[in-house]
Parts: sequence; C-alpha cells; structure tokens
Amino acid sequence: MSPSAQTRNSASPTPLASGAGTADRLHSLTGLRWIAALAVFLSHVGTLLPLPDARPVLTLGSSGVTFFFVLSGFVLTWTYLAGDRAVPFYGRRFARIWPMLLVAVLVPLFLQLPDARPGEGDTLKLMALSAVLLYQAWVPSYILGSTNPVTWSLACEAFFYAIFPFVAKFTVRRSLRWLGGAAVALVLVGWGIKLWLWEAYPPQMRPAFTGVDGLIFGAYSPIARVWEFLLGVVAATAVRKGWRLPLSVASAATLLAAGFVALWVLRFETWRIFTIYDALPQVTAPLYALLVVAVAQRDLAGGGSWLKAKPMVALGEWSYAFYLLHFTVLFEISSAVFDRKSIIEFYVRPAEASWSNAGWAALALVISMAICALLYQFYERPVERLLRSRIGRRDVHIPAKNEVRQA
Repeated sequence: MSPSAQTRNSASPTPLASGAGTADRLHSLTGLRWIAALAVFLSHVGTLLPLPDARPVLTLGSSGVTFFFVLSGFVLTWTYLAGDRAVPFYGRRFARIWPMLLVAVLVPLFLQLPDARPGEGDTLKLMALSAVLLYQAWVPSYILGSTNPVTWSLACEAFFYAIFPFVAKFTVRRSLRWLGGAAVALVLVGWGIKLWLWEAYPPQMRPAFTGVDGLIFGAYSPIARVWEFLLGVVAATAVRKGWRLPLSVASAATLLAAGFVALWVLRFETWRIFTIYDALPQVTAPLYALLVVAVAQRDLAGGGSWLKAKPMVALGEWSYAFYLLHFTVLFEISSAVFDRKSIIEFYVRPAEASWSNAGWAALALVISMAICALLYQFYERPVERLLRSRIGRRDVHIPAKNEVRQA
C-alpha cells in the first residue's frame, strides 16, 4: 500500500457506538509511515544501485508495502463513523490518492517514451493508463512492467477502498471473540495463498518470466493482498471495542525484528530468492499489526515518542509522494550510471554491486525528499483539500466524548 492510507484526522478508539469518534490524532503512526517508505526505497536500491552483500537485507524493505496495507485498514477503521455514507468516503479517498498518482504515472511515461523501442510506446501508454485508472494490479503483465512499478499497490488500495464501507459496517457489529478468530483466519488465508502458489509454481533459482501470470497475480493482485488490509480493519475494530494488546511498543518491535532476522537467516532458500516467491508479507503482516496497535495505544495513553516529533510527522506527511516518485528518481540515476534503457533490464541482467553506488543512492534520496516536500506543500495538500471540499465532505454527526454511548 501505499502511504496514502493515513488520513489527516485519526479518531481515538472509544468503544464503538452508532457513530463514535473523536478528533485526537495518532501522530506516531504518521512517523511510522516514513520509516516504511524509506524501507521500500532501500529495497529498490538493492536492485537499481546494488551494494556488495547488502541485497538480502535491503530486500526486506519491500515489506513496507505490507505495512501500508495493514495501516490502511487500521486507520480507515479508526476514523469510521457508522453514519458515514459511501459516496463521500470514495470522494475523500479519490482526493487523497489520485492527484499524486497522476503525477507519478505521467512523469516516468514522458521520460521513458523517447527511449522506447519501436512498438513499445503504445504498450507503455496502455500500462500508464492502467495505473491512472487504478486497474494495473488486475493485469498480470502490467504489474511488474509498468513505467512506475510501485503504482500497482494503488490499484490494490482502490479495491480495498471499494469494499471498505461494506466491510466496516459488518465488522463493527462483531464481538471481540469473533474478531480474534477472524484475525487468525486472515493470517491462515495469507499463508494458504502462498502455499498454493508454491505448489502451482515451485520456487526455482532462476525463474523464467514467461507464462507465470498466475504467480504474479497471486503475489500482487488485490485478491492476493486484501487479507493484509482486512487484518488492519480487524485490529482497529478490536481496539475500539476496548481490547488492549498486552505488549509494549518495544516488545512488538522486538517481535518484528525477530521475524526479519529469521527471514535473513533463510535468505538462501529458493522461496526467498525472488520477491514473487517470498513469504515476506505472510511473516510480517501480523507483526506489523501488533506494532501498529502498540504504537496507537501508547499515543492514546499520552506516552512520549520520537515518532511523533515534528520532523518525523513532516516526513510522514511527505511519504506518499516519496513512495510514488522515489523509483523514478532511482531509475533515472541508475540508468545513467549503468547505461540501461528499461526497468526490466535491471531485473533480468542484475547491475554490478559496488560501494560507489552508495553515493548515487544518497543523491537519489536527497532529490526524492526535496521533490516530495515541494509537491506536498504546493500540489498534493492544496489539491486534496480542494477536492475534499467538493466531493468528500463528511456530513455525519461526530459526537463529543460525553455523547458516546458505551458499548
């Protein structure tokens, strides 16, 4: 997912009533968004500007997308009001993700068209259209071949948004026992999908990237990733109903670190060699859910955290633009360094790892941060505010704390 999941106003988790919610913000979750976006950046450094012996660690950063999917479900449920209507909700989501998505699709398209081989231009345009219209992740051949590959996750988010009003209305009526069972079931579904893919497409050291549409769809499609979003929905609902995680932030972070260490130890297994085989989402999604809950609970208790310091919150606000544009910046720099014309070349013919690439990666990071800061200030935020005022106005009553009926 993308970082677009975090909304501007995160309501506090009072027990759910017919329209419960208050206006306290969970700033630490915004700070966490930046860490996840930076992790995704580092995962792409491992491919486009590789460093010696660093790839097994850097590729773990691709799990940042799983974090965003879980966070998306959590935050949307956190701010859910039972009386909220679907159409304004869709308007708010469109205002949040689409203006920056348009920029993130058109910029790399115009940069890559001049170098396209004969006949490739039309394909690039169709891929760009699929991203802009948010159906990219439903077309297996477009998912990895897009002019900006990270945009596939926005097509997944669009599907999650489409089902959310109906899922939320159902989920908030369920008991804590039901929610606990649902969380376990969702994790099992995630593993079931991966195990089925391993059976249908046995992991191999050098996969042939032909005839694997089912494998790519199973790894990246909205159907394959919706369980991560729903896990966030269930976690937020449980907390709003009064459940409290008996773990501190430090404990939840330790569990997540242990999961990463286990994955690193298993880095030479064939199911870990390539992202399409990797069980990274299956391992990290439940651990991310625990971390998000722990961080939210600490904010609610008034605990201090460096994650909600102003610089981290600002970086978190920029993270959506950063997530969408960093790959384009990295690719333009790396294609100049290695004299390669297409994204797919970096995957089928890996670039030579060198510590000199660290300087180019640092340059890409600085450029990406500068661009996303400017876009957030002068384009993303003002355009979103304008669109939300026209098509996403929330017209339900938000009760004060003393109005909320205790469940």
